[in-house]
Amino acid sequence: MSSIDNNRNQIQADNQPMTSSYNAVQNTSLDAGLTPGAAPAPDQRAEMPPITSGIVDSSLETDHTVAQITVARPRGRRIRMPENLHTFESFKYRNYRYVWATTLFSSGGFWMQQIVIGWLMYDITRSAFLTTLAMGLDALPILLIGPIGGLLVDSLDRRKLLAGIYAYQAFVTAVFATFVILGSVEPLHIFIYIMMMGVGWVILDPARASLVSTTVPGETLVNAFALNSLGFSVTRLAAPAIGGGLLALGGPGPALVIEAILQGLAVVAALAIQLPSAERAELKLKTAVSRLVEGALYVKSQPVILSVIALSFVPPMMSFPFLNGLMPVFAAEIFETGSVGLGLLMSSLGAGSVLGTLVLASFGNVRRKGQLIILSVALTSVTMLAFSQVTSIYMAFPILIASSVGMMVFFSTSSALVQSIVPDEFRGRVTSISMFSFGMMPVGSLAAGVLAQRLGAPTAMLVASGVVAFLLVAFILNSRLLWNTK
Repeated sequence: MSSIDNNRNQIQADNQPMTSSYNAVQNTSLDAGLTPGAAPAPDQRAEMPPITSGIVDSSLETDHTVAQITVARPRGRRIRMPENLHTFESFKYRNYRYVWATTLFSSGGFWMQQIVIGWLMYDITRSAFLTTLAMGLDALPILLIGPIGGLLVDSLDRRKLLAGIYAYQAFVTAVFATFVILGSVEPLHIFIYIMMMGVGWVILDPARASLVSTTVPGETLVNAFALNSLGFSVTRLAAPAIGGGLLALGGPGPALVIEAILQGLAVVAALAIQLPSAERAELKLKTAVSRLVEGALYVKSQPVILSVIALSFVPPMMSFPFLNGLMPVFAAEIFETGSVGLGLLMSSLGAGSVLGTLVLASFGNVRRKGQLIILSVALTSVTMLAFSQVTSIYMAFPILIASSVGMMVFFSTSSALVQSIVPDEFRGRVTSISMFSFGMMPVGSLAAGVLAQRLGAPTAMLVASGVVAFLLVAFILNSRLLWNTK
């Protein structure tokens, strides 16, 4: 990383994508609620000079921003795409394509796991409470040890870390599949399996988010995170339907074997990522606590990030556990359908995710990110209310699609907003702190299970939609900072 002077630079990376880490920013416009010292969102950054031939001293001057940059030289050719097409813009970058592939494979395994676990637990226990609890329990490790995952991401080689965790999950799934095929599975085994998989997610999510942020330019972050969500959404569309068919034909064992294979393919994709080595602070036990505190203090100093994290607690606690966790109950008790119908209901959520992420990716760099985040939560609340009133599975499909659009737009846009502000050395720790919201999923699953057991699944969904609406209104009345953030 070069020092800052007053020269304008020309940078060439052998026709390769360039990644930039913006640090030490002063005198930035506060329109978005940023404090001095925080990196601006992509639309606030001064336009970078074009990439031209020749390599000179890598320093950069803008009117308002002093930036330090790191030029990455990943191998491989850059794919040329039409300039007016923003939808798949991030796919021009080789390393991003491999990061996206890890999302595609691992998400396919995750959604296969969701339908297998939901069907298996409900088939064994016939308990709405235990079913919703099992489907949300993998988020509990995030609540317990989440910051440790972020610290590891900021200290170790992210590519190797990603590959290692995928290999761990593939092994755990293969062992559990063996128990299922042998017919010796009890509810306790399911809970242990889910918890072990959740330990992996503590590291996977911050590692993958950090790699997304360092494989594309800053102005492409919204597109990159939207496409990353697309990989998650495509498999959410296909995997549950395939899993439902496999459950009907061969039971849960073959579906789990396919999940393990998909996780193995994610290992291969992670190892194909090629990034230049970066200097990272050495991981020492005696400094671990101070580094964790350092990350927390950074988040505290950034009001926009704090606002996003505060609002991000709502969907994982009151939307995901009810829409995902209660779906087996709705399928069996309300719509009176089997595993195939359950797979189609889950795939409807995937269809909405695909639709939402494609539209968001096509917009390129969204300017009013704060407003979009708030409106997406409002859409989720309204659709949950509508879903609680339907009794026909055919009416449920479009409602679930719309609900999923809201949730995917929320998470893609909020991730892009946070990552556009955070400097690279804090990415892992800040991402792990923002992931605390997912650690609340077991709490939401517990609430969903208790309400569904006592009041029925439709009433539980109705109550959850009201809570989401109430929390959103309270958030807006308390602060308009996020609404005004660009």
